[in-house]
Amino acid sequence: MKESEEQEKPEGWLTKDFKSEGRLSIGSTGHKNMYIGVALGGSSLDAKGGIVGGTIELSKIDTFIHIHEDPGTEPDHTVGLKLFALEFRLDYMGTGVLMSRVSALSVSLRDEWKINCVKKTLDSFIPTRRPAMIFMHGDLGWDQLQLMISKSTTADLLKMFYKLDEFFSQQFKSSKRVFSSLQPRTHPRASFGKKQTRTRKKNSESRSGRTWASSVLQDARHHRHWQRVLAQVAGLHLSTLSFPLPTSGTVLGGTMELHGNNISLACFHGINFKSKSWALFSLKEPCISFATEAQEIPSTEANEQLDVHVVQTLTFSLGMMADHPHAQHHSMATVCRLSRNVLFPPQFRTLQEWFHYAFANSEIDAVDRFPSLERERSESCDQQRSRSNTSNKLQDPNHTREVIFALPSLQLHLKTEHLQAAKTPDVVELKPTVDCSFITEFEDHIFVTVDAEAFFFLHDLITSYVKEKERVYTELGQKPMSPAPLVAAVVAQKWAGLFGAMILIADE
Repeated sequence: MKESEEQEKPEGWLTKDFKSEGRLSIGSTGHKNMYIGVALGGSSLDAKGGIVGGTIELSKIDTFIHIHEDPGTEPDHTVGLKLFALEFRLDYMGTGVLMSRVSALSVSLRDEWKINCVKKTLDSFIPTRRPAMIFMHGDLGWDQLQLMISKSTTADLLKMFYKLDEFFSQQFKSSKRVFSSLQPRTHPRASFGKKQTRTRKKNSESRSGRTWASSVLQDARHHRHWQRVLAQVAGLHLSTLSFPLPTSGTVLGGTMELHGNNISLACFHGINFKSKSWALFSLKEPCISFATEAQEIPSTEANEQLDVHVVQTLTFSLGMMADHPHAQHHSMATVCRLSRNVLFPPQFRTLQEWFHYAFANSEIDAVDRFPSLERERSESCDQQRSRSNTSNKLQDPNHTREVIFALPSLQLHLKTEHLQAAKTPDVVELKPTVDCSFITEFEDHIFVTVDAEAFFFLHDLITSYVKEKERVYTELGQKPMSPAPLVAAVVAQKWAGLFGAMILIADE
């Protein structure tokens, strides 16, 4: 009980306006149309007084899943989530270490099947003809995403993680000890033969696990993640179609798009949010689009074997949204230095006050447009108390703002093509060739300050963040977690794994 009080003291968890709806239509011919929706008016969690604390507030959550399958047509599955606003703050030792909020969050994931019943063989293979295409499309959008961190944020998050991990581990061990003490002791002890059997079984499982890990590592070194998924879809029988998928030539791919109106990041040059100076990183109308395609084609080296042709494109743009696709001749991304002119640090209580304090002098963040949950709640309380009260508008702080970098509307386009042979290449063999093309388009000039002091400030800020993280790792007696070379491979494996799960669902 003492340990739990040291970790967290939950003071309140409030959830309101829970709703759910659904409809189901099933026919004997194989027709299936199902829709399930779950909504929540709001939820808030408040924990204070312990080592680890904070607040989390959600407003207007809507989730749904839609499954549509008819005989003779391709299946259609969609999962979505919509969130009006999210605000959260994390505290360590009673001091705020992380503040963030996002509005109008929308997430959707759907599959797309296009199957042609024309039969083909390897002899009649034409690259431009696609017998079947299976795509998965993901979309993540938001209106405003705002984040505030300090030099000690990463270090404090690590400390919070280890504290919580230690706390839950102790709780699990003590619970396990209590349950084991309640069990009767009349059962005979396992014989020596059974112990040997269990030992041999564990050894065989560990060997098989090492073998699987080594094979996955070998494939990951060459980014061969599509071969297993393409093998699963070869000749796949869907319940809604009378004919199977082709044994080769199926195109697997998908898109993942992230887009929003604003991304705002405030990095304070100190151990907390009361520092005298900080840097603002602001993006307006950012969009990241990733598309990939993989297809088996006849091998040019080995007969009756199939190579895999992979095409991937990554596009990053600023100010090129669908509302106004043409160039906008003003800054769409800025890096600024802000300095507080008053002597004493602020003493704010709400997230709205903190974000207004940090971003009020920014030209493209529009921080006051955010639908603050705390502000709506306080205004409703003020209206109930007195109708004559005037609106308490936040005052603009007196900060000195200096622009270090400013970027116009731009677009970066990266495309890669990779032909993977049927056989995994050996280490001594020639490495496969990956054709890359990189195109950049800037619609206006790039602004860079000539003040050397601003560059030194930005350098000191980033260096202090890195050194603080390394210091905490040293105190914890662990090595810093550097990005492994297999990070990109793991991401590609997860992407390919989504297709495997989608195929299993559709097959059922």
